[in-house]
Amino acid sequence: MKIQVCRCTFFLLSLLLSSSVAANEGLNLDLAILKINKEVKTLNSEILALKDEIEILRENQRLNSEKINELLQMIEINQSSNKKTFQSTSTTQNTKPAKLFGDGKNAFVLGDYKKSIELFLAHLETSPSILSKTDTLLWLGRAYFYSGAFLNSKDSYLEYQSMGQDHPKFADSLYELSRALIELDENVQAKLLLDKMLSEYPGHTLSSKASALIQNL
Repeated sequence: MKIQVCRCTFFLLSLLLSSSVAANEGLNLDLAILKINKEVKTLNSEILALKDEIEILRENQRLNSEKINELLQMIEINQSSNKKTFQSTSTTQNTKPAKLFGDGKNAFVLGDYKKSIELFLAHLETSPSILSKTDTLLWLGRAYFYSGAFLNSKDSYLEYQSMGQDHPKFADSLYELSRALIELDENVQAKLLLDKMLSEYPGHTLSSKASALIQNL
């Protein structure tokens, strides 16, 4: 009888011990799960923060690229305008109209678009020759575009094109006007101009940019 009591007691102790171990293991498992969940939440927060930083970096890179491209294009425009491929005006550089035009281009290249617009408008008011007026309208369209006055830019380009179809920069104006139209949400007309440029001037230096614009429409 005593032996049986001892056996029962031993069995109960073993059962209690096993239950205690199991409870401890269950508690440890719960703690481990809570710890993992906490680490996962922390990791998710870090990932979201990293994504935000990446988006900010990408946006800054995009803006910097646009500024660089804009500066390069302005330099290219200024250099190409100095080539002696077209006699744009018969006046000499020491005349007032010529000075206004030259100062307007200089202000444009320096990024002072408001000043360049004022100078180009003043140049037009001095009753320059038809050829000189054509040049000025082209540059005025550019200055309006970079200043954000897209409707005025469109009007200047259209007036230029109505006068300067034989002008060496006519193909450039098709591309430049299309960009102004895109800013005005006139994508259909912009695409027509780009298609015209690519078909009539296939080897133009702006052809690749024109093709890229079409793909983005």
